[in-house]
Amino acid sequence: MIRVRAGALVLAAAAALTGCGGADETDLGDPDAPGAAEPRAESPAATLVCAEAATAVPRPTALPGEVPLPSDAVLTGSEERSGGRLVVTAVTPGDFRSTLAFMQRAYPAAGLTLKEGEVEDRDAESNFAGKGLVGRWTLREIPDCDGDTLVTVLVARA
Repeated sequence: MIRVRAGALVLAAAAALTGCGGADETDLGDPDAPGAAEPRAESPAATLVCAEAATAVPRPTALPGEVPLPSDAVLTGSEERSGGRLVVTAVTPGDFRSTLAFMQRAYPAAGLTLKEGEVEDRDAESNFAGKGLVGRWTLREIPDCDGDTLVTVLVARA
């Protein structure tokens, strides 16, 4: 039951991403596009769990220190992609709105400019660039998890 629900959530998140906005150099329809921040369903980074049940993995050494994650986030997976790109996933017990507020403050404070973003009721995404980095973060409220939020970040050296 948990695997089926997690798989359905991953597919729903992927569908939501491919339906947002127009295509550009970060075309979300291509999972290997520079801005594609969603992990593939078969990847270890795609596992969805509630924050209280999450098993933390170490922060990858390839994840630049300039890339902020909420302090209460539990890093749950990472996936290295072609072109030196890294996707990390985390879950935070913070509700979607407070997690969004953190991301919108922390990235500019870290010298990373947010651009080409979109906010909806229970999901948001934004590209970012600065300090020799480019990337994209996405947030998704996780159903049946008391408002927990899935945080996914793709980052690469520019």
